Amino acid sequence: MANSWFKYSGSGSVNTATNYSAVSGTPNCPQPKQQLCAINSEIQLVNGVQRPVITGTLQAEIMAAVSSGAESSNVTLQPFN
Repeated sequence: MANSWFKYSGSGSVNTATNYSAVSGTPNCPQPKQQLCAINSEIQLVNGVQRPVITGTLQAEIMAAVSSGAESSNVTLQPFN
């Protein structure tokens, strides 16, 4: 399966696929790195809309990035709004 970047909506659970929107290319996530911006994940279709597949491994990667403030290859961060 193919992977894509998905931008987090900024509200709701970070583990819920419908709280993300597919973006083309790597999303622009400015400094400072404080909260979830986007994830890189396998694509699934939910009601005809591309959504991320959020595995247990990706959930752990999201939590680690958010708690440490350090991005990973699949998780980017952005400033608090």
